Amino acid sequence: MITRILSSRLPLMIYTPVKVFDVSYFHAICQAGSLPVFDTEFLSREEILANSIQLSRENLQFGLRLASHDHDTIAALKKENIKNLDVLVVPVAQGDDPADLKQFGDTKIILEIRDIHLTDAIAAIDPHALVIKGNEAAGRVSRYSSFILMQWYLKNASLPLFVHGGVGQYTAAGMLAAG
Repeated sequence: MITRILSSRLPLMIYTPVKVFDVSYFHAICQAGSLPVFDTEFLSREEILANSIQLSRENLQFGLRLASHDHDTIAALKKENIKNLDVLVVPVAQGDDPADLKQFGDTKIILEIRDIHLTDAIAAIDPHALVIKGNEAAGRVSRYSSFILMQWYLKNASLPLFVHGGVGQYTAAGMLAAG
């Protein structure tokens, strides 16, 4: 069963290319029915905040993906109180000290997961959903495939799942059928 948590028409998040920021790209993704997500990998805290504030002035909903579990960046974003920030994607790994992700207004918190057995860390943060990032994705990835991670978290967690990587035209229907 699909649980609707995004404000977009489709249950699909599209990340921006790394180190690319173009407001027209965000608008095009919204017009296509998906949620644009600003991928902040390789950007400084100042660049993340400046671009997020610029997006806050646009007439669109957007998401933001942090590349690390950075407490200072999370606190700075919370302080900005960006009204059209629909989703904040934050990676979490074994041993991370969970940041305070409460009181983020209407922003949904989604954890990026690259390993199994993270249910305690997930419970400590209490997110709205999970993004599982298998070894087919780009960047820092799991040793497991997206399909294996999906199966493990469907069995061991009760949160909606998004899959980052490993989904193509032939496997998308199977992923949706699996939940």
